[in-house]
Amino acid sequence: MKRKIYKSIVTLGLLLGLTVGLLAGCNESSESSAGKSSALTQEVNGKADGGVTNLEGYPITTKPITIKAAVMYNSLRPDMDKSVIWKYVSEKTNINLEIEVVKDQDKADLMFASGDFPDLLMGVNINANQMTNSVDGGYFVEIEPLLEKYAPTWNRFMKENRLVYNASLATNGKLYGLPYIDFAPYDRNIRDQWIIMKSWLSELNLEIPKTTADFKKALEAIKANAGKGTIPADVIPYYFLYDSYVGGQFDIYGSFGVYITSGDYVVVEDGKVKDQSTNPAIKEPLKYLRDLYAEGLIPPEIFTDDWNTYASKIGSDPPIVGSYHSYANRQLDVGSAMGPLDSGNGTKPLLRSQAYVPGPANAAIITKTNKYPVATVRLLEAIASDTDMLLNVSRGAKGIVWDYDNEGKAYQLFWEESPEKMAANSKYLGMHNSFVALKDQTFYDKVWKEITYDQVNSRGWAYQHVYKDAVMPNDMIYVEGALSQDDNNLLNQYRTDLGNYRKAMFADFITGKRDIDSNWDAYVKQMHKLGLESFIQLKQKAYDMMVK
Repeated sequence: MKRKIYKSIVTLGLLLGLTVGLLAGCNESSESSAGKSSALTQEVNGKADGGVTNLEGYPITTKPITIKAAVMYNSLRPDMDKSVIWKYVSEKTNINLEIEVVKDQDKADLMFASGDFPDLLMGVNINANQMTNSVDGGYFVEIEPLLEKYAPTWNRFMKENRLVYNASLATNGKLYGLPYIDFAPYDRNIRDQWIIMKSWLSELNLEIPKTTADFKKALEAIKANAGKGTIPADVIPYYFLYDSYVGGQFDIYGSFGVYITSGDYVVVEDGKVKDQSTNPAIKEPLKYLRDLYAEGLIPPEIFTDDWNTYASKIGSDPPIVGSYHSYANRQLDVGSAMGPLDSGNGTKPLLRSQAYVPGPANAAIITKTNKYPVATVRLLEAIASDTDMLLNVSRGAKGIVWDYDNEGKAYQLFWEESPEKMAANSKYLGMHNSFVALKDQTFYDKVWKEITYDQVNSRGWAYQHVYKDAVMPNDMIYVEGALSQDDNNLLNQYRTDLGNYRKAMFADFITGKRDIDSNWDAYVKQMHKLGLESFIQLKQKAYDMMVK
């Protein structure tokens, strides 16, 4: 792998004498940082990248350079390629980022299949097999040696945070990408908020529900009063994105004591990965969802809507959804956070939380086509170590999306809780988790002032006042490391087979097409026939790679 990357970059046109000298130097110390990175990273007269990149300070390069990048489309940030943040980056660093927004997953998949990569991959939803194949094909630059030499902030963070480091490794045990990190307590310690339209409840003289029975009554009242007051005639009482770990129905399960911390329906108990999809206790929340569906309190579109449709409906202004699950409260003035609901079965209701892992990993990958790997790494380091750079690139333009207070603390002016402002200022928005950022505990202790703790119904306020003591402990959260390609292929095959069958059966259970009790044993038997035990063994293996 090292030799493939090395040879491919040498062909860019360095003088033969310099190339031979560099090769000799690398062969003498193949385990050194210099030997692991490309010939272009060798320093000449105090510069790198063939004499273009300064080793410290701004600007990063001695002359303007262009780095081509690709990122997946995000409906909340439709102008990532045209954002004013890139002018800020260019003026400060001499690096012009030419960004292609990939709007189709098939196009992204084709990029990986063909090996036709830009200089830099941002968040492109890379999967484990794509990473392995690209690494084996010599398309990516190993980044850890570059971090050791040119990115001390990232290097220190990765060494001190083993979960993040392990989650970022390729199957060959090497590091090729950097993550998006946001360790805000209100971010990591809760997955989705459970939002309900408090203004509608007030019109109906109802309190925010605390039990599953009260929640059902509230939804019934909302439906019965469609078209009255501020409740629209086309109201959707309760809406979720079926079986999606973001926006899905998983906190209904948690309200009945069936804790699930992965979209694969697993949870960790005392270090052991446990399947919950065949846990008989899950029948109770499935029956509850069936009853809601039978009364028309859940629309059939939960099974067919995609993420963009879901986001559009829950973000509607004025609102059309009575209750939903979301990272952010989309209607701060009328929507309120609701805690997990007591089902009355004697278990403790808990909402999901998130592990302190990348979100996502590999939000920046340098490819072999990149003529300026050191400049690119130095830009990534600047995003981690320079507060203005970090917040401009991650949040958006200073003075519009965020600013400093009189004490020098940074704070937000608006965020996802204000979709109308997001839309109106789309060309001023940063990349959020579509590119690297390093907002760790130190950032929140020393740099950031979280004003949303005092902003009623915001995520920060909701965490402090509603969710802080009602979320699953971190040791229950499933995390996984990179398996070998063979193991990963097998895991994915099991995941597909089990997931497709489970989704179909649970959908039939919820819609009433199949009786839950009379079909349960046959469902469990088929899940085992499809390889559930082997799947859980592989999930355990991947979990152990992360934590042991």
